[in-house]
Amino acid sequence: MHLCNSTEIANRLRRIYGIEAEVLPPPHGMDPHAPQEATPGLEPGFHLCVSRLLPYKNVEAVVAAFEHLPDQRLVVVGEGPGRKALEQVRPSNVELFSNLTDARLRWLYANCQALVAASFEDFGLTPLEAGSFGRPTIALRWGGFLDTVEPGVSGLFFDQPTADRIAQAIKEGVSHEWDTDAIKAHAATFDAATFRTRVLEVVQAQLGDCP
Repeated sequence: MHLCNSTEIANRLRRIYGIEAEVLPPPHGMDPHAPQEATPGLEPGFHLCVSRLLPYKNVEAVVAAFEHLPDQRLVVVGEGPGRKALEQVRPSNVELFSNLTDARLRWLYANCQALVAASFEDFGLTPLEAGSFGRPTIALRWGGFLDTVEPGVSGLFFDQPTADRIAQAIKEGVSHEWDTDAIKAHAATFDAATFRTRVLEVVQAQLGDCP
């Protein structure tokens, strides 16, 4: 019996190793009911990007998209080797933060307009974190995001991680009427109880087969 975290990984296991694996997405660890702490100088309504600053995360393309969106704001939360370059090229409507407390990160999720995720992910975790606060995600149509973003319900997709495609998708997201309860309900399907129950079932089944 094999378990994996996303359809993307299940497809790779089948293609490369001939293994059929059950998809069991891990739960997110964000508690929307835990304390929040506002970030000084920020007003609600910004877009949010939570990511390590590495090339495959495509944060630079997200930042560049906001050159085309002067009426929108972006908050980037992350650390990595790409930070210095982002500081040098970011437009005035983009702010960078790192090493935030959990309380401040929860506040950012709760008060953003939407999450923007342009990375090539095996499993798309941040849309579930944002979704637990009822916030939609504008995401790259690739990999794990195909499992964790439900188009039109919990988010929208763009097809290429380029500034113009991201900007267009953000514009569509701004004009879309989102149902906060539906977004929360979608995120709740990736809960810890479901994950734990299925793992225990698999372990018990395997132990039952042992001599």
